[in-house]
Amino acid sequence: MRAVCFDFAGTLFSDRALRDVHLRQLRFVAGAAGVEASDDDLRTAYKRGMGVAYRAVASGPFYSHRSLFGRALSETAVALGGSISPEQEREAVDRQYRATIETATLRPDAAGAIDELRADGIHVQVVSNIDDEQLLPMIERFGLTARLDAITSSEAAGSCKPDPEIYRVALAKAQCDPGEVLFVGDSLHHDIQGPHAAGMRTALLTADAKPATSDVTPDFVIAALAEVPGVVRRLVMT
Repeated sequence: MRAVCFDFAGTLFSDRALRDVHLRQLRFVAGAAGVEASDDDLRTAYKRGMGVAYRAVASGPFYSHRSLFGRALSETAVALGGSISPEQEREAVDRQYRATIETATLRPDAAGAIDELRADGIHVQVVSNIDDEQLLPMIERFGLTARLDAITSSEAAGSCKPDPEIYRVALAKAQCDPGEVLFVGDSLHHDIQGPHAAGMRTALLTADAKPATSDVTPDFVIAALAEVPGVVRRLVMT
């Protein structure tokens, strides 16, 4: 085992911890649409809007997350019984991006796990579907720039997980064969099924306990990032 690839959102930081922060953007959407709604109604509408957005935007091998979230927020307004303009849609995404960049926090054991892996001579890379305009400032604010060997965004790769190309780009940066890489993430679809198909070992992080179903079983299930160095050492010894 020579490399570890980490997913970013939901893995190195908890996106669930941002629920209340992102609720402000849903309130902005409701206000822009001229609709009054409870917080529960806003969350339900956003869930519907994101479902529409995924089907419409995320059906191909590559899409920008700005387009995905923009469509989701626009469809949220529709689910609430209103609508927002393209300008209001852009402002809503800008607000969501700023809120995420400014308020997200690295999981408390993330930096230590990365440092431990690097001390063991392991290549460490972030592989994320987040757009560069959001990913790169967050990497810097988290103090990860000097800790990482490489960063692969879907935007730079022209490919979104679970499309195979983004994993090929990450493997080329790591200069590793797939069997020499452990992929760590919180999404069965993006971080387990995709890497498994590429030939990597996988570890599912369950810290946020997100419900999901998949035909693919991870090689490891971990509750904390602090477990990753131990998993890698076990793999090295086998």
